[in-house]
Amino acid sequence: MTALRSASAALIALTVIALSGCAPDSDRNSPRPAEFGYQKRPAQALLDEGQAAYKLYCVGCHGADGDGKGEAARFLRPSPRNFQIANYKFSTTRSGQLPTDEDLTRSIREGLKGSAMPSWDLLPDRTAAALVAYLKTFSSKWAQRRPAPAIPFVEDPYRSMDDKSQAIVRGEAVYHGFATCWTCHPSYVSTDRINEYLVAMENPPRAQFRPGLRRSDPKANSEGELVFPPDFKRDFVRAGMSVKDLYRSIGTGITGTAMPTWVDSLNFPSSKGDGLLVEPSDIWALAYYVQGLIGQRPVKLAEATFEVRNRPQQIYLTGEWPRLEAPPTPGGTETEFFDEDEFEEEEFEEDEFEEEDEDE
Repeated sequence: MTALRSASAALIALTVIALSGCAPDSDRNSPRPAEFGYQKRPAQALLDEGQAAYKLYCVGCHGADGDGKGEAARFLRPSPRNFQIANYKFSTTRSGQLPTDEDLTRSIREGLKGSAMPSWDLLPDRTAAALVAYLKTFSSKWAQRRPAPAIPFVEDPYRSMDDKSQAIVRGEAVYHGFATCWTCHPSYVSTDRINEYLVAMENPPRAQFRPGLRRSDPKANSEGELVFPPDFKRDFVRAGMSVKDLYRSIGTGITGTAMPTWVDSLNFPSSKGDGLLVEPSDIWALAYYVQGLIGQRPVKLAEATFEVRNRPQQIYLTGEWPRLEAPPTPGGTETEFFDEDEFEEEEFEEDEFEEEDEDE
């Protein structure tokens, strides 16, 4: 009887223990690990991938700390971007604002013309996204500020025109007469013509202009580095040369430099009361004008001063060497060949050297 009571008590105890395990707050399947218990959260996994990609592709120029002081930085002008201060020059947001993820991805994918920043267009989308996420860890600005909106892209009034001369004429007037871009960039017209544009844009004419008006005037950026605004007839435009790229750079301005945001300034009424003196669509006119200047850049090599090989170069791994052609002489019509006897003599000396090695 006593044994039966003990067995009953043990059974009751086991039942209580089993039922207590079914309580709502302890409903766990212990053999199965808790969510992310030993795994990385998706955001952390992305950051780790970005860190690995950064060390592989970016650290040499931008530095391990993202301060733009990598091993190669001292040889580079312009200097690599300092991610710690987060002054990103090329974006769709207004000057001084943080760029969008799409802006950062575009800079990674397309690179920056005329700088050491190459195009990383072959990177997988996942890797590019991971790099963008990791770059944000270098500056607290990303946690302190909300994402900024992109500037509006107003309708292009010249897009349907086959002849863009009207846009170029308007852009030249706005460039020299209203925006006075020649205070930093070069002027591309005479001083008399500038004064005509100034008066047309309801500005007073000038008696004096800065020295070197036909050249760029260097300005210090926010980091104290001297920056030369591009001369559009000779210099690269970093963020692209399409009309849309130029609209974006003009409209947003360039963060950390003297280039202001023009999308909010080109909306100015005329003092004569006959509508707007300039309007946002004039950014397109400026873009077409600048693109026209870029199109006037001289080619690096004049025509017929270099030759392009129009046949494949064969590689000989075995067999006898062919007769080697000498480079053609300028203006010559006959093909010259290297001296075969001299070539055979070099082969003989090589064979003799091999025989000596065998004797040793």
